Amino acid sequence: MSRYLLFCQLALLCSFNAMAQFSAGTNGFYTSAGTIVSIDGLTFQPTAPFNIQNNTLTISPTALPGSPPSILRVYSLDSPITFAGRIGHFYRTSELNGNTETLLQVAYKNEAAPVTTTGSVVNTTSHYIYNDLITPVTFSAVTAAQAGALPVTLLEFTAKKEGSAASLNWSTTYESNSDYFNVEHSSNAKDWNTLSKITAANQSSRLKNYGFSHILPAAGANYYRLKMVDKDQSYAYSTIRELHFEQSFQVSLYPNPAVEKVRISMDHWEKIAAVKLLNAQGTTLSASFKKPLSKEINMKDFSAGLYVVQLLLNDGSSAAVKVIKQ
Repeated sequence: MSRYLLFCQLALLCSFNAMAQFSAGTNGFYTSAGTIVSIDGLTFQPTAPFNIQNNTLTISPTALPGSPPSILRVYSLDSPITFAGRIGHFYRTSELNGNTETLLQVAYKNEAAPVTTTGSVVNTTSHYIYNDLITPVTFSAVTAAQAGALPVTLLEFTAKKEGSAASLNWSTTYESNSDYFNVEHSSNAKDWNTLSKITAANQSSRLKNYGFSHILPAAGANYYRLKMVDKDQSYAYSTIRELHFEQSFQVSLYPNPAVEKVRISMDHWEKIAAVKLLNAQGTTLSASFKKPLSKEINMKDFSAGLYVVQLLLNDGSSAAVKVIKQ
């Protein structure tokens, strides 16, 4: 089915505030992956098809809170949206609000608190800032804020293989009212879980080193990031690091192909939190969470085709093995 942008109205008001109302039938404001869209200085370049439905965009001179607060240009939506890709916007130097232009970072507001990103690119000639949001982010407002508003100044964050474990190390050169770091892990760079909560230095103006070892990573891709949380519970994320691991333990299914039941054979059952059966589309068809976990899955009532047995580990990682139902 072809999709069309049916209607886009941009009304510039007499005052500083501006409003853009999007209404495009059932498909809303649709942007295909890789397409650059600019709405009164706010730019989107999604990495996947992106749709805004029945939403109002307002440009406000009221800064988001912080220390220092954001610049005096805040793009607000009346309903939160979820976006992944490059997001940026233009601004005036008169809107810097005490921020140093070269230290600006893209910032956004979600349900919890304002979030200041890292790794933004600032063009001080055109006065334009952007950041590449690798994973989907849900927000209701976008602006820019000085990097000094972060709870810490992160010097580096690295992830390296050490045998079958992932060694994560990071260092800071400055911390002001920092509370803690959440070490977060994902197998798909979309769904994240916390591996560990590590206390921060609170106040520091010298080099501080931190580390964490992920003992049992998932087979395949493993993504890691830091959530750096301040005493007032504002936070920011580090860049994402990726490591690939082979299967760290042996899992076998038999019989495979299966007719009625498939049995799971493996060591280290104490490391498994749940067993799931998924179809080829990733929909969960059955799940076992109660200990002792079931070591067999009844597939008698399922149609012939490809399925996946997913093992969820205690640390939040997972392993998957394909099975054919005859």
